Amino acid sequence: MSQMTDSRGFRTGAAISALLLGVAALLHVDEETRTVSAVLVAAIAAAMLLSAATALRVSLLAYPFRLLRERGVIGAPASTHLQPVPGLRLAQVMGGTMLLLGVVAHVRFNADLVAVALVATVATLQSFLAITGICVACKLYGVVVWFQNRNLPKDSPKIASQKIRITKGSGR
Repeated sequence: MSQMTDSRGFRTGAAISALLLGVAALLHVDEETRTVSAVLVAAIAAAMLLSAATALRVSLLAYPFRLLRERGVIGAPASTHLQPVPGLRLAQVMGGTMLLLGVVAHVRFNADLVAVALVATVATLQSFLAITGICVACKLYGVVVWFQNRNLPKDSPKIASQKIRITKGSGR
């Protein structure tokens, strides 16, 4: 079985990143604070990529959740709160990469439309994860694994299947 992690922490991290990306969007409106906006987006991207690089062991965006759980404010995860790590890592890589590309598009190429589209896409997906508990990249990962296993010869070793669950937004 693949490594599992508490999805509540990543829902919290998604909510925090969506909030911070909203702040970055507000800062981007004013010409004088656009640099601060780009730095904030780059910091969120770095946090997401760090999380992916450390197999989710270091997640700065989910740190408040982890801190509350360690202090006993939030209980241990139920089995329904556990999510396979590989799909979440893919989500972190994709989101962080899109945010970095948005910063590069803004800073290097002055392509604000592209930058805003990339950042808005990540913010929307993070909001969707925070509200519903559904990680779109995790679902994509599950589909890729299913296709890879489907095309392998019968006796060859297969990639461990992912049981990606869909949750209601109840926060259970």
